Amino acid sequence: MNVLGITDGMTGGAAVIVDGKIAAAVSEERLVRKKMAIGFPEKAINEVLSLSGVEVSDIDYIAIAGKRDHFYYPPKVWNGWFQEDRGFLKELVLKIASYFVDLIGDNTFFQWCYYQLKLPYALNRRRKVRKFLKKLWHFKCPIIFIDHHYSHATAAYFTSGFNKATVVSVDGGGDGYSSKIYKVNNGNFTEITGVSSYNSIGNFYAYVTHLCGFKAHKHEGKITGLAAHGNPKYKELLEGFITFKNGTIVNRSRSFYYSSLSKLAKSLPKGFKREDLAGSMQKHLEDVVSKYVHTWVEDSGYSDVALVGGVFANVRLNQEINNLDNVNNVFVFPGMGDEGLAVGAAYALWAEKIKEKGKKALPYKPVNVYFGRGFSNDEIRAELDKENLTYIHYDDIESEIAKLLAEGHVVARFEGDMEYGPRALGHRSILYQATDPTVNDWLNKKLERTEFMPFAPVTLEEYVEKCYKNIKGGLHTARFMTITFDCTEWMQKNCPAVVHIDGTARPQIVNKELDGGYYRIVDEYRKITGLPSIINTSFNMHEEPIVCTPYDAIRAFKLGHLEYLAIGNYLVKSVE
Repeated sequence: MNVLGITDGMTGGAAVIVDGKIAAAVSEERLVRKKMAIGFPEKAINEVLSLSGVEVSDIDYIAIAGKRDHFYYPPKVWNGWFQEDRGFLKELVLKIASYFVDLIGDNTFFQWCYYQLKLPYALNRRRKVRKFLKKLWHFKCPIIFIDHHYSHATAAYFTSGFNKATVVSVDGGGDGYSSKIYKVNNGNFTEITGVSSYNSIGNFYAYVTHLCGFKAHKHEGKITGLAAHGNPKYKELLEGFITFKNGTIVNRSRSFYYSSLSKLAKSLPKGFKREDLAGSMQKHLEDVVSKYVHTWVEDSGYSDVALVGGVFANVRLNQEINNLDNVNNVFVFPGMGDEGLAVGAAYALWAEKIKEKGKKALPYKPVNVYFGRGFSNDEIRAELDKENLTYIHYDDIESEIAKLLAEGHVVARFEGDMEYGPRALGHRSILYQATDPTVNDWLNKKLERTEFMPFAPVTLEEYVEKCYKNIKGGLHTARFMTITFDCTEWMQKNCPAVVHIDGTARPQIVNKELDGGYYRIVDEYRKITGLPSIINTSFNMHEEPIVCTPYDAIRAFKLGHLEYLAIGNYLVKSVE
């Protein structure tokens, strides 16, 4: 069975599931070169059909994430909550609507009315999407819309490898909810609780992101990094806005969207330090969500936990959940944000149709998430020649990269199929030694980034206990750089560039059998230096998506003034 999954909201994209396995998955942002691209993912649909080798006529079903009928985002239209370019009239209408919703409280109908006002570009989404699919590709198969959080949950469960699991979805909001939790047994989902969008802790984290001077729903990761630099002195204040009570997350402020932001801003003292606000929100998030998860894991009786939704992009939170006394194993879906909805919608529909045939829909455990396009050496060489770059071909380029890293050089690596999700996992990465803590300043400046968290380490699996503490239960999900661990004293002393101020690191664990050339780079580096870890940061310029094509890689290599580019089997040295 072939199912095409689509998500057409923020960070849109597409995926193809073939007989229960992910054949291809790509976010639109990588192809249009606009971070968190919003709109109908036309290029991503073409890409996953090409990558999977599945013809339009061979698609049995199309699954689209999100059941609500009142949104349609036209291509290239961006209407983030806190963007600077709002007209005065639109701003006024939205604020009035927000205060109106505050008076009503947690009422789905009035929130629906508010959402109608939220996007002036709103059209009949489902009708429009169906029209596009039939007009542009001539699809004749059934087109079915799948609930937002159920799409999240199916993505996490069917790639977790857990037969019995508690699946937790938490984000800003979707289809009227900010969270749903499912008890899943052999592919059979039972929803056991949910939290409305009105009571969204993800939204409050977004408000804090905005108040700290960053873009909400885009720069939350900066708050996670900044938090360790501050004192959580405003945690009690935040408790008055949103809290955990009676098994659920409760919005105590009786406010929503704009008025929540306004109330929070007025409650803070003048001249507050943003690192203290970030530290307070991070600690509060960890406390509230950990209690929420602990309660419902206890209720379900299933101690293997799959996490999904934008809130679980927060790697420190994931560490706290892994450390809960009633959690055995944690898996975080690598495309935890809305980019993962395309995969989940496809899985939800696949599972439904499999069950209708009297078969079981069971999970599997992908060994990697390289679901995007790769490029041959011939294609790469042609692009290098077009850019008039001088290069050397190496049969064993991995050993050459390791030597350069050991000598203290920065190497951008472009190799194999592109990663899926927000993390660079070695195929579109910038690599460096983990011994120089000043790298977080000078390399970020080269890439025009503003970050507060150190770069992530790549660590050989055989050495995880030498480098990290309390890894039990989180080892597999660490293959996808989705969780932090406390670092050992040895790690802090020998690889200081990847250890955060709070003593944690967000590693990618690599395996000899599964990670091929990427593993060899780290292992060859270890043979030279005695250290089993190097730095991996995403290969992109600030505010741009991770590179996709050889052209993107060459452009970022030049703009970032990087020393070396290892692209396929070719090595390019900067002439600057």
